[in-house]
Amino acid sequence: PAGQEIAVPAAFDPPPSLVSSATDPILPAPWTDQQLRIFEVVLVCAVAFGSSILGSTFHFLGLNSGSLGGGIPRWVNSTFHEPAALGLLWYVLMRRSRSFSDLGFSWATKDLGRSILLWISGSLVFSVVYGILYFAGLTSTSQSAATARVDRFLFGGGVSLITIAFQFLNPFFEELIARAYVMTELRQLTNSTSKAIILSTILQMSYHFYQGAPLAFAEGATFLVFSLYYARTNRIVPIILAHLYYD
Repeated sequence: PAGQEIAVPAAFDPPPSLVSSATDPILPAPWTDQQLRIFEVVLVCAVAFGSSILGSTFHFLGLNSGSLGGGIPRWVNSTFHEPAALGLLWYVLMRRSRSFSDLGFSWATKDLGRSILLWISGSLVFSVVYGILYFAGLTSTSQSAATARVDRFLFGGGVSLITIAFQFLNPFFEELIARAYVMTELRQLTNSTSKAIILSTILQMSYHFYQGAPLAFAEGATFLVFSLYYARTNRIVPIILAHLYYD
């Protein structure tokens, strides 16, 4: 009848379980926020580095020699894979109302000079560690011969535009995920900066064993320098640039 209010049945009200804050992640019922964050870290790392770690391990053990080699198909695959992994990281951060800038990804004028110092420091510790391994008799291959072997392995199939494009993409991929994201999360989850530094360094070193253990450990020393710098400054751009100079 005219003038009479129509009551809306209560059944049309959304269940409380479906109402959530726009900024809070929706947690599965049995999961705590800490458990969900651990799952997110493992998921991002598995998608980003899982196949590389397995492939590097198999190659190191001689189980699939040559499968990680160069050639256009490998570079095309990697150039699609790395942006996809960065997209997953962006989504995970967005779900928690965060962004890449929260990982220290923003430009400052001093970043260029600092990146050069990082590059020099990383190069020095790389040479020192490899030299120690060489003169201690733990490897009979000189540093120049070892790096030349890796160059032939990676670029023996030729160098194309997609190969060059990948060299610019890879530092963003590795450093934003293996360094900035992993260290930020582990530092908060474990309440320990030292654990974040060590685990991030080990993660990044783990998928370089296809180059051989001596080079992997020498590169691990460089990664340790990068991790220490990030722990102190929370700035990732200088590290990305230093990594780019290597690549």
